[in-house]
Amino acid sequence: MFETLYKTSTPEVGKSECYELSLKMLQGGGPRRHYVKEDHGWWDDNTKKFIHHVTTLNTAEEGTTYEDAEAIYVKARSNRVQSGFVYSFTPDAGDKPYEYQLPEADATL
Repeated sequence: MFETLYKTSTPEVGKSECYELSLKMLQGGGPRRHYVKEDHGWWDDNTKKFIHHVTTLNTAEEGTTYEDAEAIYVKARSNRVQSGFVYSFTPDAGDKPYEYQLPEADATL
């Protein structure tokens, strides 16, 4: 699971502040463990790197079940939506490199 959240529907390279949220499986032996990572910064499309990159959430050290990681992901996403990052860009395996949708904050979290 991966998405980038912006405050604008038309992000500008190197100018638009964003948060990248991801939920991934930890590599290695043993039971399947998952983690959530959130990075903040501005994406530079020319260098393919974050500018002013800061990791604001990373649960990789402890790992967790998929269900718990998903709950952490949803909560982090909801917090960002509530702070104005309402445009969600997600990788698309189709013809378009990205498409966006307006996520809604989960009122139950």
